[in-house]
Amino acid sequence: MQDTRQQILEILKRLGEVTVQELSRELGLTSVTVRHHLEILRSEGYITEPEVRRSNRPGRPRYVYRLTSTAADLFPNNYSGLASALLDSMDQCLAPEDRQAVLREAAKRMTPEIDTMPGSREARMDVVIKTMNQQGFVARWDKDANGHYLIYVSSCPYHHVTQQHPETCQIDEGIIRLLTGANPKRTQNTAQFGGLCVYELDWS
Repeated sequence: MQDTRQQILEILKRLGEVTVQELSRELGLTSVTVRHHLEILRSEGYITEPEVRRSNRPGRPRYVYRLTSTAADLFPNNYSGLASALLDSMDQCLAPEDRQAVLREAAKRMTPEIDTMPGSREARMDVVIKTMNQQGFVARWDKDANGHYLIYVSSCPYHHVTQQHPETCQIDEGIIRLLTGANPKRTQNTAQFGGLCVYELDWS
């Protein structure tokens, strides 16, 4: 990202909201240049539409800009560390059957309404892939020469977590099971190491 726009995002992160005039003073740039960068950031979805800053002082209204939730992903985070700590805590505090119940519930919460799923297998496979890709996977499905439905996952969004907690993969299996009605059998499991995870679906 261009340095000036990165600076604007960092200022917004620090202050919460700013006007064009405030950014102009802090960056040493003209208001026209600041507005140009703000418009680009707004078009990319990183800042909000300008809103009037309420004030009792007379004069022209001033408009403030804020970060959107999308911009949060541009800053360092520790989601993997938090997830690992929570899973470690589950191991310490819950019985095995309770841990399994938590993972099943997580899969359920990550799926769309199952009652609205289409009837055909192919259409269900399309919904599975769309759901997984929206959650950060890189997935596709295919059908082999024997008529078996296969799901290929070439990127796992929580691969750092699965290296210490491979049971996290049960959430993927749960999502596939809930959306297809089939039983997924993992025949390859290397997506967390830069390879592929392959699931073969059994409708019997």
